[in-house]
Amino acid sequence: MIDTFYALATPPGSSALAVVRVSGPAVPSLIQDVFGRKPEEADFRKAVLGYYRSMGGEKVDQVLYAHFPAATSYTGRELLEISLHGNMFLVEQILEDLGCRGCRMADPGEFTRTAFLEGRMDLSQAEAVADLIEARSAAALEAAHRQLAGGLGKEIQSRVDELLAIRAHVEAFIDFPEEDLPDENQEGPIAEIDHTLRQLDSMLSTGRQRELLHRGVRTVLLGVVNAGKSSLLNQLLGEDRAIVSETEGTTRDYLQDVLQLGPYCIQIFDTAGFRKSTDVIELEGLRRTEKVAGGADFLLLVLDGSAPSPTLPDELLERMTPENSLLVWNKSDQADFAPDPEFLPNLPRVTISAKAGTGIHELREIWESRIRSELLEGAENRVLYNRRHIGHLQSCRDSLVRAREALVSGISTECVAPDLRDALDELGAIVGTIDNEDMLDVLFGDFCIGK
Repeated sequence: MIDTFYALATPPGSSALAVVRVSGPAVPSLIQDVFGRKPEEADFRKAVLGYYRSMGGEKVDQVLYAHFPAATSYTGRELLEISLHGNMFLVEQILEDLGCRGCRMADPGEFTRTAFLEGRMDLSQAEAVADLIEARSAAALEAAHRQLAGGLGKEIQSRVDELLAIRAHVEAFIDFPEEDLPDENQEGPIAEIDHTLRQLDSMLSTGRQRELLHRGVRTVLLGVVNAGKSSLLNQLLGEDRAIVSETEGTTRDYLQDVLQLGPYCIQIFDTAGFRKSTDVIELEGLRRTEKVAGGADFLLLVLDGSAPSPTLPDELLERMTPENSLLVWNKSDQADFAPDPEFLPNLPRVTISAKAGTGIHELREIWESRIRSELLEGAENRVLYNRRHIGHLQSCRDSLVRAREALVSGISTECVAPDLRDALDELGAIVGTIDNEDMLDVLFGDFCIGK
C-alpha cells in the first residue's frame, strides 16, 4: 500500500508564508474533507483560496492550496501544496491534523525520491535538486541547472549506446558461432572501445572542477610578516574581519571566510606571516600556515613593495606555479614603493594598496581570470560529475580496459562479454537504472525533509 506523506517545505520559523506539501493517493479525499471541494470540482494546478478546516471542523487558517494530479506533479503521485501564514503555531496545527487524518511525516528527501521512483527524473537529476539548494555561487547554480535539465543523463546515455553497440558486436560471436562473421580479432570493437575510453577520460576530468565549484576555491593569503595580508582580507570581505596592526606577527593563527569572486565561491584563508622565530605560539601558527597552504587550490603571495624582497621558504617556492599563484605587491601608496621586477618573474603579478583600497578591483579581475583559465576552464559548458559518479565512471573504465586487453590478446569473446556487461551496469548505477536500495537511502538521507 502506498502511503500519503507530508512535510513543511519551507524553513521553520516565523515568516510571511509557510508551505506544506502532501503527496500520495489520499490527496483527493483530503481536499474534499479539508476544503469541502469535491474531486469533480478540482481545478488542477491553480491556486485556490480557502480555509483549512481541522478534523473537528474548526477553521485553522485561510490558505492558498493547489492540487497537482499525478501525471503532472513533482513526485509523480497526487500532490497538494498548501500556502499558509508563516506562524509556526499554525504550521504545527496543520501538520498535526494531517497526521490525525492517516498521513505520515515524510522521510528526508522522500518527495524527490518518489519522483525518481515514479520516473519523473533519473538519479542524477534527483542529486541535482540537492546541488541546486546547496549551491554557493552562480557557477555552481548553473552547473546544477544543467544537471537537473538532464545533461548528465544524456551524456551517460551516449556512452550506454556506444557500449551496447560494442557488446552486440562481441556477443554475436557467442550467439552465432556457426555464422560467417568477421574475424573475432578485428580492430573494429577495439577502436570503438578506445573511443569510449577517451570519452570517459574527459568525463572523469570534471570531478575536480565540480568539487571546486561546489565547495569553493580554497585561496590562501601568504607572505612575510607585516606585508598587509590581513588588510587585504578586510578589503576583499568589505569588513574588519582580521586585526590589523603595525606590530609584526599580529596574525598567529589562520582566519577563514567566504567571499564571492565573479561567479565563483572562494574559501579564503589569512595566515601567519613567515619569519624566523623561537616563540612556541608563533611556530605553531607557521606550522598551521604550511598545512593550510598544502591544501590550497590557489595562492595569493602578498609582499611589501616598499621593503627589500624577502627570502621565502623553499617549500612555498616549490608549491607556487604560474598556474596556481598570483604575486600581489602591496603598499603602492608608500613613497618608497619599488617592487623588484626580477623577483619570482614567472608569476603573474598585480600592484595594490590594501590600506588605501587601490588596485583591489584589478586584483579581483586577474584573480578571477586565473581561476577561470587555469582551474575551471570550460566548466561553464560541461556536465560535471560528483564523487559517486566518478567512482562508477572509473569502474566502468576499468571494465572496458579489461575487455580491450582480452580482445587484443585474442581471448575468447565469451571472456569479454562479462566485462562489457559490468561496464554497462556501472553507467546504469549513475542514473539509477540499477536498483540499489542501500545507496538510495544514503543519497536521499542528506536531503531536507520537505524536498
